[in-house]
Amino acid sequence: MGHVPQTRANIARVAAQTAQCLQLRLDGHSFRAIAEQVGLAVSTVHDRVRDAIEQDVNPKADELRALELARLESYLVRLVPRINKGDDKAINTAVRISESRRRLLALDMPVTVHATVHEVTQQDLELQEMIRAAKARVALEEQELRRGSGGEL
Repeated sequence: MGHVPQTRANIARVAAQTAQCLQLRLDGHSFRAIAEQVGLAVSTVHDRVRDAIEQDVNPKADELRALELARLESYLVRLVPRINKGDDKAINTAVRISESRRRLLALDMPVTVHATVHEVTQQDLELQEMIRAAKARVALEEQELRRGSGGEL
């Protein structure tokens, strides 16, 4: 029975850390910065923030999702007689209802995006400035050449 207070202390500590992680994330801190501040691994911070959001949002989202699904189902039931008669407009409406249901239930395959992230460094910024300055010099030189040749190059 002596183990219970330690377990409660751990649960309380985790709950406090989770709340702190969520608040820091809401304040705009990166997962890495939060991890350093709280003393946790970045992956743990990510999990804690995700769990906190799910605990707050999911119950309400589940209720709204169920309500929306019931509405879509009632629309579809009302369209069935017209669909069975071959009404193109009703069939198109049913397809849009189906698309809405699939999105709502996340049934469609996710889109895969392959991206490369490049952190902009001070060197990158300096290089961009050098390019901008060089382009400005070239434009000036072209103007001077045009003036010197009577507007013809």
